[in-house]
Amino acid sequence: MTTTKPRDGETVWIEYPEGKHFEAVYDAATDSFTPAHGPAIGAAQVANWSRDEHEDTDISDDLQGSLKGGLTRS
Repeated sequence: MTTTKPRDGETVWIEYPEGKHFEAVYDAATDSFTPAHGPAIGAAQVANWSRDEHEDTDISDDLQGSLKGGLTRS
């Protein structure tokens, strides 16, 4: 299965570590997400990412979704 990644420079919602949700910008060159406040987080460390989530929704609640950013609800 091919892992789906955000577009370079795209701002998405990430879940990292489990239970913490916040927006971050994806950097394709380093395959990492950078939140507004804090260091970059490697994509392999992110549990899920989504274009449509918001802070009060658990990304992993979608039973059709895949772990490790494999699928998104875009």
